Amino acid sequence: MTSRLMLSCGVFMLATFSSVNAQTTADGWSVVGEIGSASDLIGVWEVMAGFDLDNDGNREFFFTTDPSSSGGAGDVGTDTVPWKAYYYEADGDNTYVERWGWAPPIARNDGLRGFPAMQVGDVDQDGLPEFWFGVPNEVENDPPNPKRLYVFEHDGVSLPTSPSESWDLGMADNFRFIISGIAFEDLDADGDIEMVLQSRNDDFTGAGAGRTMLIANSGGVDIGIGFGAFATEFMETERLKGGGVYDPRIVDFDRDGVPEVWIFTWDFFTLAIYEATAPNTYTLQTEIDEVFPGIDYGTRMAARFYDADGNGELEMYTATLSGDGDPGSVIIYMGSTDDVSTLTAADVQILGGRNADPGHHGGAVGDIDGDGLMDYLYISSNDATGKRSQVTRMEYSGSGDLADSTSYDWSIFFENTNAESDLRGIAIDDIDGDEKTEVLLTNLDVASSAETILYILERDNPVSVEETPQVVRGFALAQNYPNPFNPSTTIEFNLETTEQVRITVYNMLGQKLSTIVNERLSAGSYKASFEAGDLQSGIFFYTIEAGTFRETRKMVLLK
Repeated sequence: MTSRLMLSCGVFMLATFSSVNAQTTADGWSVVGEIGSASDLIGVWEVMAGFDLDNDGNREFFFTTDPSSSGGAGDVGTDTVPWKAYYYEADGDNTYVERWGWAPPIARNDGLRGFPAMQVGDVDQDGLPEFWFGVPNEVENDPPNPKRLYVFEHDGVSLPTSPSESWDLGMADNFRFIISGIAFEDLDADGDIEMVLQSRNDDFTGAGAGRTMLIANSGGVDIGIGFGAFATEFMETERLKGGGVYDPRIVDFDRDGVPEVWIFTWDFFTLAIYEATAPNTYTLQTEIDEVFPGIDYGTRMAARFYDADGNGELEMYTATLSGDGDPGSVIIYMGSTDDVSTLTAADVQILGGRNADPGHHGGAVGDIDGDGLMDYLYISSNDATGKRSQVTRMEYSGSGDLADSTSYDWSIFFENTNAESDLRGIAIDDIDGDEKTEVLLTNLDVASSAETILYILERDNPVSVEETPQVVRGFALAQNYPNPFNPSTTIEFNLETTEQVRITVYNMLGQKLSTIVNERLSAGSYKASFEAGDLQSGIFFYTIEAGTFRETRKMVLLK
């Protein structure tokens, strides 16, 4: 028996019964939770996990539904139903409760565009995280300049029922800009967080075929003041053409202390990497064009970075999709470098063999079994059916050339044998805090209300300290101890890879009080101390920033 949640009239209700879907899972793993479709056949697009927005020790995950691509494999779906975002929180062992859900107040038009974007961050750095939701509206919607980006700031207890802010991106009326990705980082080291927005289709070419990257900055103005405070620092309108562009990735791949923005264009595998060279100034570091001119490889929600061999340097892995009529998809690998500007097409290597058209989709990376070896999970197709019904696990063996496919153990991690299965997104986390890793999988195209649109798989046994005495499992920020404290407290944190790390303490007004860590650290576990000094009793927040990882927790000073 697995826990199953049913989607009905936009509300998820808890029910328990046996799954109607034929499933197989890897040994040592079980399906412990499912969200089911309903009569409107709305599937799930993307899922994100690894959050504790209210700092209560119970972790959360987000997912988005996408009616424009749901309703059976190859179908357009429901034309006027909007995209929706949902926020769930662990409420016990293998128990998850809906805390929040929201849909934009604008109807889609004829199902022309899908694939909404989402991200979590603390852009105004006030210690209160925000959920950001980008909707792929067409300009034919009414009004002619619809809101494209919505932000919801957590108040320490919950997300608001209506947006804290919404933004039309400053575009003119009837101008197309379809958001396909969101990312956050202080890219130019000016102390403010930049927001990277990616369009997969816009009017910057004058023909509705543009792909554009926009970098905007709020100048430190609190969310709630208004998006009028946002200024566009950089807009790339000349490159990135030729195919769909999704989910920009921010990472310090060459470990020079300056994060890069990686943009993958679905154009025979095209890659552009940007880096800040001065405040508000961004320069193209390398542009790798059409690596596979005969096969139109693209990537969507799959590019991930990891230090697979534990040498302190990152590698890049991504599952690709294939274009219409192309012979399936592959896994692509790029090895580490000390300077991203030197990367060329020769560094783009095929790691895995072709998979049936339409090929792969989302990917996630981590150490899911706590054995110290990298696991890259990616959506794959069943060659017999041509459906995205499988998840493949690619685990590094612990030795051998990372560019050699024989250095990895390949296996089927999960399969849904339902004929209409179309798996899309993956997230990895220990959501319910039982030291058993969960893997979340989304299913987009569904053909009946009995189908599952989000699976939660769990490792059967916990990862004990004895199993992995020296292994750091992901990025993490622990609750300070003691808490409450007077006058000092200890903050522990884990780093999965070498990163520039900053831990900052804020008061309830979001004012920065102290930066207690600001240095480049190797992967491992660390402790930092905070001294309250002359501060008065009250509630304070501390935030860690390490590469693309951010988390905020609350602490109490009691004198």
